Amino acid sequence: MHERNDVGLRTTLDVPYGPDPLQCLDVYAPDGAHRAPFILFVHGGGWAVGDKAQYAAVGASLARAGFVVAIVNYRLSPPAQHPAHTEDVARAVAWCYRQASCYGADPERFCAIGHSSGAHLAALVALDPSYLTAEGLDSSLIRRFVGIAGVGYDLSESYASPLITPFLEPVFGTDSTRWALAAPLRHVTSAAPASLLIHGLSDTVAPPASTQVFATSLQEAGVPAKLALLPGENHLSVMFAAEPLILDFLEVTEPARANAG
Repeated sequence: MHERNDVGLRTTLDVPYGPDPLQCLDVYAPDGAHRAPFILFVHGGGWAVGDKAQYAAVGASLARAGFVVAIVNYRLSPPAQHPAHTEDVARAVAWCYRQASCYGADPERFCAIGHSSGAHLAALVALDPSYLTAEGLDSSLIRRFVGIAGVGYDLSESYASPLITPFLEPVFGTDSTRWALAAPLRHVTSAAPASLLIHGLSDTVAPPASTQVFATSLQEAGVPAKLALLPGENHLSVMFAAEPLILDFLEVTEPARANAG
């Protein structure tokens, strides 16, 4: 773990939240932050690759906008298999919730954001209360959820195709009839947090259909859920196009912006 200070920003890297080397996170905090909203950001990579460092610019940018941001690593497939990834994210949520005040954050203003497969993990922790219950916390602590170019919201048997199955089996196991249990769509209730789902219409890696189905399911359950389909944005570019929508959705207060310097 080490810390560096840039103008208006305090960055703490490789903070452990568990014993495994991959159970670590980076924290980006505005100088002088006081009761700032806390974001946990979960990286993508098909549950098998990816690293928090790839999203450093996102963390720094959101921190300069007034948030305290933790970008989390988690165990990857293989050798990890569901539910290990989700359990790690829940464990990271618990660490952030309990350590929030150390970074000038308000644990009662907690948001989970994920990109690609990270959106699946963040959504599952936010919607399936069993994960945070196992950490001694109430799932209602996640006040808002943002999914960007999400994959895996719906893991029904329709995913068991010759093209998809070899990709998902190392993550969710060989019994495709059980994949739906790992799908956030399966856990939608009126208790889900207010949500913003963002997807690029030029995304060929993960077409937006699953995101649309997930948004409709949330809305039908009475959850305040916004769907933003962005023309011309692909699986990666949508990450950068999403930031103004995220800031608007999370409504950073003026004092928090002032604390960002």
